[in-house]
Amino acid sequence: MNEKILRWALAERVEHLLIMILIPTFIVTGLPIFDRGLFGWMIVPPITIDLFRDIHKIAAGLYAAVAIFHVFYHTIGLRSTRMGVSFKDIKDSIGIIKYYMGLSKEKPKIGFHNPTEKILVYWGMAVWFMLFMGISGIILMFPGYFPAWIHEWALVIHDIFFFLITFVLLFHFYMSTLYKEHRPLLDGMFTDGMVPAEYAKTHHPLWYEEVKKE
Repeated sequence: MNEKILRWALAERVEHLLIMILIPTFIVTGLPIFDRGLFGWMIVPPITIDLFRDIHKIAAGLYAAVAIFHVFYHTIGLRSTRMGVSFKDIKDSIGIIKYYMGLSKEKPKIGFHNPTEKILVYWGMAVWFMLFMGISGIILMFPGYFPAWIHEWALVIHDIFFFLITFVLLFHFYMSTLYKEHRPLLDGMFTDGMVPAEYAKTHHPLWYEEVKKE
């Protein structure tokens, strides 16, 4: 069966590519800012700590631009993939975790999204974690406009979410690249956005049924 179906439009693939570049950029440029003692070796002349800060800020601006595009793209009807979290998503997410941990032999039937990744990677990392990072980052950029205690809390929040984002990113990378069953998704994301119909039928049966009805 060589039939393929469209999973990601060009705009979504470009969006994913930009996020794939920007979030690691945040992490790498944030390390020497976070702890110059541990990561000072990254600052090699003519590279300076100010350059790391500037790249960090530019990446933040670009991420905000991508986020604004994403909201418009998914809300004005160009492409709706049901990004909201339902009770079924939560239930299926627990079922998927049990399945991969070997605690259940039955894998929940899911739609377009893997609910675990929707909750953890999309709403967790890409939305809420980055929102907290953005707000705390703005406070850190303009310390003179906020009380000292707010600045101190912003620093703590920025550091905490830095590690949470790093953890989720590594989890997403592991699940996307090292699990062979997900390889068709990886191929589709970095080529033409298409995935084999047989893959969709097996791993995203509810989405496959919707596509077939169209």
